[in-house]
Amino acid sequence: MKRYSVTTFVLVVLALVFYPPQFSKSGGALGQRRRTRNPPSQTPKKTAVDYSRFSHATKEHTEACKTCHQSPTANSVKVRGFPDVADFPDHNACVSCHRQQFFKGVQPIICTDCHTKTSTRDDERWEFRNPKRPQQFTIEFPHDKHQDVIASLRLRPATSVRGFIKSAHAADDRTRKYNNCTICHAHPRAPVAPPGGWTDGFVPAADTFKSAPTGHDMCFNCHWQGQEPTRQNCAGCHKLLTAPYVRVESPKRYSMKFRHEGGGANHIAECTTCHINITKASSLSGLKPDVPITSCATTSCHNNPAKHEEIFGELAQLDKDKQFVCSYCHTSNVGKLDAPPSHYLAVERQPLKRTDLK
Repeated sequence: MKRYSVTTFVLVVLALVFYPPQFSKSGGALGQRRRTRNPPSQTPKKTAVDYSRFSHATKEHTEACKTCHQSPTANSVKVRGFPDVADFPDHNACVSCHRQQFFKGVQPIICTDCHTKTSTRDDERWEFRNPKRPQQFTIEFPHDKHQDVIASLRLRPATSVRGFIKSAHAADDRTRKYNNCTICHAHPRAPVAPPGGWTDGFVPAADTFKSAPTGHDMCFNCHWQGQEPTRQNCAGCHKLLTAPYVRVESPKRYSMKFRHEGGGANHIAECTTCHINITKASSLSGLKPDVPITSCATTSCHNNPAKHEEIFGELAQLDKDKQFVCSYCHTSNVGKLDAPPSHYLAVERQPLKRTDLK
């Protein structure tokens, strides 16, 4: 048995020495390599397009707005009361690119972008702009430029004012409205309740919030055709967003109990007396019309020992009870938070947190 093993070993060595081409480096005989099969190539599937959701971000939809939209639309005076863009583009704006989708089936899904029903007998359309759809644009409105223009009009003769802006908006020398914020923010608007209801059940009065422009009626007084951006240059104000958003109609305010008209005679003043940051803003993006606490905590207002000491008084209550909820200006969702350092500094005190109190 031992001799047989030695003989086998010698034969293997001789074979490797005299016949090396017959074996591969891996030890296997040549000609016996495994065949590797390449997997069949797969073409990546294209993402299905949802034609019921029109997107301005699509490359083909990024041309100038007037390519599809008309200004004014035929129904604008009836719907808005003035020449405006008040309707969706006509069918030819869609068919020029989407003829296949436009005539696909009895009820083409692409029709639901504009129409409430997909029927040849019903031409009813959604309100333009459809409030149920996310907004795809933001508005860049430069308060700083408009404030400068309005202020400069006060120095011109009345005739030039009427030539530039409607006489109803002309500055009245008998009033102290130097920046004329009330041209656009004139009337109070009833606030819309947030989804979860009003905090503490406190419903703000109708005159709590000023109105804000929701259309082109204010803009077209100047920007119809003479002053850029005109009605044909939508992109001058409307900037496409990277991600659409749903607008929240309910107001967000830290001092929910403040009222412009109902807070006494001291609150009826030139807007920029308190809103000192607005006239510097070059865009509505990220704009917060916050009023610095220093506007409230002057010796003639809410830091007056003889009349009003609301800020000092509530901070004193907080010193006694760290669970105290400030309620003169705020509802409990804000009043239970730490008082901002600005409140302490306004009454010449070192800022404290509730955790610092005993």
